[in-house]
Amino acid sequence: MSTDPNPRWRVLTWNLHGSAQPDPASVVAALRGLDPDIVALQEIRRSQARAIGRMLGWHRRWARKHYPYSPFVWWRAEGHAVMSRWPLTHVERTSLTPGVSTWIHRHRIVLAATVTRGRSAVRLYDVHLEADVAAIDARIEQAGRVADLVAEEGPPLPVVAGDLNSREESEVLRQFRRVGLVDHGGGVTSPSVAPHQRLDYVLVPETVVWRSTHTPETDERWQAISDHLPVVLEFDAP
Repeated sequence: MSTDPNPRWRVLTWNLHGSAQPDPASVVAALRGLDPDIVALQEIRRSQARAIGRMLGWHRRWARKHYPYSPFVWWRAEGHAVMSRWPLTHVERTSLTPGVSTWIHRHRIVLAATVTRGRSAVRLYDVHLEADVAAIDARIEQAGRVADLVAEEGPPLPVVAGDLNSREESEVLRQFRRVGLVDHGGGVTSPSVAPHQRLDYVLVPETVVWRSTHTPETDERWQAISDHLPVVLEFDAP
């Protein structure tokens, strides 16, 4: 177990488009190739999270976001998953859209978990904000709720990762900036067939030492897995 006072972390986010039934073995191969310490997944079904986590041999937690069809096909429920080779504790699911039914896709959540490695710990917030291009006010409000949660919880080191559906909208990113979380850039992530917009982010505290942000170049392998490309950010904790 690492005792490095300034450990290096690699955090990956990926919208898996679980309703298209991606092959779990292909997802696992891709994740192993990118070698993250922590993974935040969106649009993933419980059974998919279970299969991927078992193949990796990692700790995993899943939370329901909404039922995309009806309660009678509960196994198609979509949600978020956090996975790590390191233990997950203090796992919390919080609604970002109180009053919005969990039966419709507009219901949004944040799944938070603490990942501990030796003397270092990261508090990961896995998010997926409003998708409607015109609904920037909804994205701002949801981002603000996540930022408020970060501020309320305090340490350990917070990291927000997920599909913000923000095409580098400054108003959305400003919500995270007010709690000290910054964007270190990244490539376009959507759609994976011919990516032209950046929707997926990993935001880290301004106190960390940023090392790199990586989005793979699209090809048939990535396109077969999801309609999004993953993003990996590497940093040294203070």
